[in-house]
Amino acid sequence: MKKQILLYNIKDKKRAMDIGRVLMPLKIRIKNISPDEFAYPIGYLLGLEGYEASDTPAEDCFFEDEMMIMAGFTSYDIDQVIRGFHKRRIKGIPLKAIVTPHNQEWTSYKLYGDLKKEHEKMSE
Repeated sequence: MKKQILLYNIKDKKRAMDIGRVLMPLKIRIKNISPDEFAYPIGYLLGLEGYEASDTPAEDCFFEDEMMIMAGFTSYDIDQVIRGFHKRRIKGIPLKAIVTPHNQEWTSYKLYGDLKKEHEKMSE
């Protein structure tokens, strides 16, 4: 799987540019996911074979929190991204995940729900 990052709800243009400046030198493909695509399987958004767009209405899968999904990453790649964020003093994205064979079948909205619950439990 090619190294890719799916970004959700990065609305501040300067922030989006700063994130891009961290990821581009690492040769990581960046895909900004629009709310219309939140109901699609992660595998489809990554361009993996065997996945199709969902018929679920986009308004049923809306969320506003920032989220980052990393695909094809090694632990070294993850460290490089984290270091890049720190070096450029970019505030982290609390909801983040690595693509697995299991969650690539999920919609962005389903993954968001799981990450949100997990983040809330860890923040208690």
